[in-house]
Amino acid sequence: MDSGLLFQVESYVDEVWEDVVRDIAALVSHPSVADSAQAEVGAPFGKSVRAALDCALGIAERLGYQVSDDDGYLGIADIPGERAEQVATIAHVDVVPAGPGWNTDPFTMERREGWLLGRGVIDDKGPAVLSLYAGAYLLREGVTPRYTFRALLGCDEEVGMTDVHHYLESHDDPAFLFTPDAEFPVCNAEKGCFGGTFTSGEIEHGAIRFWSGAEATNAIPSESICELTVSVDELPEPHAHADRLAIEAIEDGVRITAHGIGGHASMPEGTLNAISLIVTYLQEVTAVTPELFDPAERAFLDLLSTVHEDTAGNGIGIATSSPAFGPLTCNAGTIEVKDGRLAQTIDVRFPDSIEVDEMTMICSACASQYGATFTLDRAKEPFSVSADSPAVQTLLDIYRQTTGKPAQPFSMGGGTYARNFACAVSFGPEDGSIELPDWAGTMHGPNEAANESLLKDALKMYILAILRLNELEL
Repeated sequence: MDSGLLFQVESYVDEVWEDVVRDIAALVSHPSVADSAQAEVGAPFGKSVRAALDCALGIAERLGYQVSDDDGYLGIADIPGERAEQVATIAHVDVVPAGPGWNTDPFTMERREGWLLGRGVIDDKGPAVLSLYAGAYLLREGVTPRYTFRALLGCDEEVGMTDVHHYLESHDDPAFLFTPDAEFPVCNAEKGCFGGTFTSGEIEHGAIRFWSGAEATNAIPSESICELTVSVDELPEPHAHADRLAIEAIEDGVRITAHGIGGHASMPEGTLNAISLIVTYLQEVTAVTPELFDPAERAFLDLLSTVHEDTAGNGIGIATSSPAFGPLTCNAGTIEVKDGRLAQTIDVRFPDSIEVDEMTMICSACASQYGATFTLDRAKEPFSVSADSPAVQTLLDIYRQTTGKPAQPFSMGGGTYARNFACAVSFGPEDGSIELPDWAGTMHGPNEAANESLLKDALKMYILAILRLNELEL
């Protein structure tokens, strides 16, 4: 790597870093949870997401980009090049709900001991700001790129990616795109996404009147609350995970609160599903006093025990793995009582060794054993880009040269925007190997944190990536 160029890039990063941090804080301040039910003209995902998009576009305009938007679905920030074809990035300004368990205000970014805390600092508002400052390096240095550089700013990544679907209806694919929404070095393959709902039979005389889990299906719940219409005196002391359960009398019943370890559905290692803790306890209750529950409730609790058996899908019967994509993961994230029935969702990330139809059939058969039903809510097939692609190899080289670490492309369970484009990959800046302070958390969980040093390295790599990709014949 040209040492002079690296010095120039590092100097730029140091010069703009305090501006970068301030802009991340400004973007984090918007509670931009996408909700199409709140749609307005120009704001298809609600006012708060539109406000976050305007904030990001304002940053881009201040940095010198030509800005526009796709009817509020996506923000567009351009640096015109010699050619109309594009090297592009895409990040998102929407976030998952804050959820419980925060020790700080999730929408007021806090800076502490080299870390940033706040909802979206790592997924994906921090990286969105990095992508804008990476392109702005061209403007600062007076460089006209070979390809137009386009920074796309999405608004619906966490819910359904309808934003990018809308965009691609009227815009061409970039020649190459990377999204700063995964771990380094390069993710060139993503598992398929499969989501569905198990629904109980009709419950006539139910004891469970309320049950909550995560606020989004792709989050592993750190807290779950279940309310029963029984007396606290009728319940036994919990055996398993007693230190994580709180049982208290409330008006006309009992409230059970479980405290687990939250995280992202695609990365269940090290997490503890709070719903599972309550399922285990309720099964302890039914073993002692089964008459407390309606037969349909007892049957559904048996089904829930199967669903929550592990995060590999063994209980349901969908566990599988492949060399290219690794193992299937299954998260049971949201649960509710509605219209006299219990409903539990699952979020599955699956390799190329199983098909959507097969999983639907297995889940439906499993549900029927317990008098329940299964409904398929969404499905996306696995996708990959060749590891031998010159663009992929370029990004790997940049990572090796910048960090001094070995680099091979990898697959993951997280679903990013990359899967929607003809030639796209994910390129950092998350790092699951970094030890978090006790007061910091992971993306989608409470106390979401981003390491400043890693973010600075990511910005350097994004600048170098844009420069090097412009040297290729894409």
